[in-house]
Amino acid sequence: MSKILKKLSYLDFPENSRQALQYVASCYSDGSTHHHGLSIPGLESASENWAYEVCHEYIYFNSSSRRGTQKLNAVQELQLLEMLSSCLSEANEGSRYSIFNAIFGGSPEAYKIILLTKLVSMALSVSVSSVLDCAALWMQEHGCHSKAACDLSHSLVEDYCILFPEVSKTFQNLPKISPLFTCNFITAVATIYPFDGNAFQKPPPLSLLRYITEWVSSDPCLCSESVRLSRIQANFSCPFMGLVQWCILGHLYTQCQVTNESEKTEVLGLLSKLHFGILQSLLAYKSLELNQALFYMPHIVSLSQALMQLNKGCRNEETLHLLIEKIGQVIQVAMVTGSLKEEKGFFGLKQICSILPQNRLLEIIQRHHLPQSMETS
Repeated sequence: MSKILKKLSYLDFPENSRQALQYVASCYSDGSTHHHGLSIPGLESASENWAYEVCHEYIYFNSSSRRGTQKLNAVQELQLLEMLSSCLSEANEGSRYSIFNAIFGGSPEAYKIILLTKLVSMALSVSVSSVLDCAALWMQEHGCHSKAACDLSHSLVEDYCILFPEVSKTFQNLPKISPLFTCNFITAVATIYPFDGNAFQKPPPLSLLRYITEWVSSDPCLCSESVRLSRIQANFSCPFMGLVQWCILGHLYTQCQVTNESEKTEVLGLLSKLHFGILQSLLAYKSLELNQALFYMPHIVSLSQALMQLNKGCRNEETLHLLIEKIGQVIQVAMVTGSLKEEKGFFGLKQICSILPQNRLLEIIQRHHLPQSMETS
């Protein structure tokens, strides 16, 4: 047994967790055991090799070496969350995510996700940006479409949009607290609620749609926050395609499936506003000069196929033509801004035109000076 584990074994909660966090913080503070007041008396040196073990034993209390697993009560759990939040907030920016990763990194076991979800929810409620920024990076590393990231995001939706559907000022201000977390959260919830008319998939809660529409409309750079990090971190995913699907499939689904007229009117209005916000965001993306692909033609092909499939049950030709127009607008703006990549020329565009009726999409694209090779083919 290492010195730190032996030392902590003699302590009770909360002191054992407090000193465990001090130890973990010291492991990532330039090799020093004294940083910003985080020191452990009697500890001569810190070793990253033991950081994960310390977290396992004295943050999660998920030990196989001790008799039984300690179960924290509600008050003790709150103490632990406050200690975690303070530890990350007090750490310098260079070591903060390393500390976070020592605690929550590795494979996303259920017990880690449970504690992380509670920490993120608390950080959101009291506006602790340092914790939310770390959680955002964690989401990118695991993938915003992954089960772990979606489980975390779904819990926040339940807390802030379903259990308490009235407007939460704290949740409303999420982009101001952590733009990166907001961007990745939107990507995850667009995965959770695909708005595709599937009988087994619920549409997004109305309050969530309100929040996201307001966020995207208010800040055209918000959806590009994760792409900004692509210069230093390879993993990124952005919410553009998921939100475009909301605007297209969500519009048709709402027009055909929602019977409450006041709700239908509000949702359609929100989706129209969101569509315009996406176009504005794509234009803003061009000014950022990030040069990353946000769409590929197969994404648009899949969306077009889903639209035609959903329309079979609706048979609303007027709405269908409106949505084809909107798909054309997205393709036009994405082509202009360089955010739409097509590796095989315009084959994907031809494929879309063969899926959607009356070649209306081709007419829309041709308005924007289509290359000669496409016009004459």
